[in-house]
Amino acid sequence: MSSRSNNTVVIVGSGPGIGTNTAAVFASRKFNKVALIARNPIQLEKDAATVASAGNGNVTVKTYSTDILDSAKFVATLNQIDQDLGNPEVVLFNAALVMESRHLEVTDEELLRDFKVSTVALSNLSKWAIPQLVALAEKDATAQPTVIVTNSHLPETPQTNYVSLSVSKAAQKNFTRSLRLQFEPKGVHIGILSVAGYVLETSKQLNPKNIAEQAWNLYSQPKGSWTEDIRIEEP
Repeated sequence: MSSRSNNTVVIVGSGPGIGTNTAAVFASRKFNKVALIARNPIQLEKDAATVASAGNGNVTVKTYSTDILDSAKFVATLNQIDQDLGNPEVVLFNAALVMESRHLEVTDEELLRDFKVSTVALSNLSKWAIPQLVALAEKDATAQPTVIVTNSHLPETPQTNYVSLSVSKAAQKNFTRSLRLQFEPKGVHIGILSVAGYVLETSKQLNPKNIAEQAWNLYSQPKGSWTEDIRIEEP
């Protein structure tokens, strides 16, 4: 784990919380190339500066402002990452829209929007990343091809004021588990970070830095000891 990787870590859903902190941890410890994807170009530039600083000048950071709800644009962005930075070794899917919705009031559009974010975009990401990760596993025994999906407690304990988000997170967890069943035998570690509550800087466990550390721990697990899910919650 001491040598630095010329493969890329890709963060889908960058931002000042989990996304940037995770990218910073991976840049500081191993990865020379980082791709940050989010909608807000101004925030992306701030995120890139944080990650570059964590890498102590050893890291190339590229930002990509795109809306993952637009599948064509999202796929084009992923293909651009191939051209700019080469093959991924780690992909973190951290995209979500946290908006309240309630039974008898939730609209078709809200349900479809959240499903597109949680699962359709993840499907598009997997179509791009998984073949490359499988190929990496086959050619480089020292690599650790990994997909990490940030999920939550909502699939098991849905909240009535977050109906659409609860449903979409359940679909996302199921999709991720099915990916794991198919592709872990081919050498790709596919894991879930279950963030069981609100992320706050002041929380003991549910703070962005600790969650980023747990992402690193998931990536670092040796083959043969891979776990599907790391749950993060307050004591």
